[in-house]
Amino acid sequence: MNGLGAVAASVCCASLICALVSNFVSDSSVKRVLNLVLGAFMVCSLIFPIKSAVQGIREEISESSQSAVQSATADEAQYNRQIVAETRKNLEKTLTALLNQNGIYPESVEVILSVKHDNSIIISRVGIYIDKSCTQTDKILELTAQNFGITPNIITE
Repeated sequence: MNGLGAVAASVCCASLICALVSNFVSDSSVKRVLNLVLGAFMVCSLIFPIKSAVQGIREEISESSQSAVQSATADEAQYNRQIVAETRKNLEKTLTALLNQNGIYPESVEVILSVKHDNSIIISRVGIYIDKSCTQTDKILELTAQNFGITPNIITE
């Protein structure tokens, strides 16, 4: 709104100056030239404040759009973290169920995921915790590599 006030004040000042100057001139030929110059002055006095007001509005719009982009980026990052966490849980449940179907009952399963620069999710590491009495480590390695495409770290407790 400051830009609109500046435009109004500039127009009022320019009109006042033009009215005062035109009252001091009495010759008709000089008055025509003066009216032409004053008309150009009025046009310029209208254009410059309006131009400044429009630039101010553009700056305000760009600032507000930048803050909207930043909040959208923060929301997107939170959403991506939730997706990775949910994917990790699902993969851990799937691996546990796969091992259980083959008669292997691990103490726990841990899947570590990574997000690549193109926002794709990859399995970076799989850890399987088993009892010392479990002798099926070869079968665990084979099943995990076959179904998940990665060799797991088997940790005995």
